[in-house]
Amino acid sequence: MLARTGYAGSGFGAVTPARLPGMSWSGDVGGGLDPDVAAVTARIDEQIAQAQQHAEQMREWSNEVDSLTAEGSALRGNVRVLVNHSGVVQSVRITDAGCDAGAAALSTGVMDALQAAYKAVGDAVARSAASRFGQDAELTRLMVDDLSTRLGVSIDPSPEDPRRRYPDGRIG
Repeated sequence: MLARTGYAGSGFGAVTPARLPGMSWSGDVGGGLDPDVAAVTARIDEQIAQAQQHAEQMREWSNEVDSLTAEGSALRGNVRVLVNHSGVVQSVRITDAGCDAGAAALSTGVMDALQAAYKAVGDAVARSAASRFGQDAELTRLMVDDLSTRLGVSIDPSPEDPRRRYPDGRIG
């Protein structure tokens, strides 16, 4: 913020930093800003650097998450559904054996495979957030809540247990 000083009606004046509460300006040529202003400026510069670093981390994580897909299956693998990180269906594959199961079983199989894919991709995104930002971080919690609501499944951000498998699901 700048303030104009000078003589009334002269048309001449100097532009000086305005005085902010709790801060002063020496006003002397070459005197510079007082130490309080310099400390505030240094803190602002540090906060800007932190914000830029955080934005870069978020871009990297977003790119990582954008590449996640998950597949769920049902009817002994005869129905497979692939979804992207947002839960948008990328493909549905049904074998002849899946078709032979009948319309009702096939319909249920497609929905079961879709739910398994939602669960797998939701868990993968949540684990990615937890590993990047911490399992108890607010961003991880918000991501888990959003995915749980949008996908209609219970999301688990815990690190993956290699012994736990999704029903015929794969993450890739």
